[in-house]
Amino acid sequence: DEAVRDVMVDDFKSLRAKYGRPRKTKILPDESDKEEIDLVQNERSVIVVTRGGYIKRMPLKTFGSQGRGTRGKRGTSNSKATELSDDNEIAHCFSCNDHDTVLMTTQSGIAYGLRGYQVPEGGRTARGAPIPSVLPIKAGDVITSVLPVSEFSKDQFIVLATKNGWIKKTSLKAFENLTSRGLIIASLGEGDRLNWCERCTNKDDILVGSTRGQATRFAAADLRATGRTSRGVKALTLKKGDTIADVNILDGMGDEALLIVTMEGQGKRVKTDEFRTTARGGSGVIAIKFKANRIDDRVSSIQVVHEDDEVLLTTSQGVIVRQNVKDIPIQGRTATGVLVQKVDVLSGDHISTVSIVPKEGVVDD
Repeated sequence: DEAVRDVMVDDFKSLRAKYGRPRKTKILPDESDKEEIDLVQNERSVIVVTRGGYIKRMPLKTFGSQGRGTRGKRGTSNSKATELSDDNEIAHCFSCNDHDTVLMTTQSGIAYGLRGYQVPEGGRTARGAPIPSVLPIKAGDVITSVLPVSEFSKDQFIVLATKNGWIKKTSLKAFENLTSRGLIIASLGEGDRLNWCERCTNKDDILVGSTRGQATRFAAADLRATGRTSRGVKALTLKKGDTIADVNILDGMGDEALLIVTMEGQGKRVKTDEFRTTARGGSGVIAIKFKANRIDDRVSSIQVVHEDDEVLLTTSQGVIVRQNVKDIPIQGRTATGVLVQKVDVLSGDHISTVSIVPKEGVVDD
């Protein structure tokens, strides 16, 4: 009634006199809708994909830098109970920022895209999440290449290469709207598989190396850009029993060198100017020789590195070493290298992947 109302008004006036003060904040209209990526910190991570079809993301700080020739830390579970299973064998191990788009290509020529933070996080010894729960990959198909992309530039291209030496170049812009639903990106011959996906510009050179230690270098501009579904052309003439080991893009900037690592843990750096530019499709030149007592050794990885880089070396049984590139010596093309990681060859272990750790200051905002 009126008496109660008068009492309430008097109480409110008393509160205003005692506590009233000018507002310190403003309420503004929301000018744009927030997306999921706006709520996620752009941290640096390591993403691991196993041959058994599992994937996980780990903070990069999980792995501290170590010296050359050490055994490293285990990056996935591989107990004696699971030694005979392929579930925990590392197929791909790479570092990226959580806001990067991760392009994943399969052996059948299909590409999928998702943000780094969308990969489920797991512990260092965890198996990870089944890939079909993250991407709609068909039964029997396998992820063979991964490429973190921060920006889809119109001046950049995607270089795709197969196990049997076929190569093609397609505009990076064609992949800008790639989602987790997938897209056909290459036509393959019988028995061939798509293994590599790299970025380049027409000012770069492309270096292709084989598992038996041969390599060839040619200009990216000489490789004509084609559509997503084309097969491509021959990159390197391979001898019987040889296959492509790695594909790299050379920009000729700074102190870049090639880090060549074999499956049994031997490695070295070679200056890129030791590989002269030639016509595409040749037989190449020697990139590394193998030790006489390691007749079964093969090239596992060829990576472009710089003096201040760090790398992650991962074995098939999940042992990971993080070390400084400058600790690995520079040698000539025909040298056999030094021991960069101890590998238990007798148990069937071998170096499976080598990835570059991104710089602390390189963050995609």
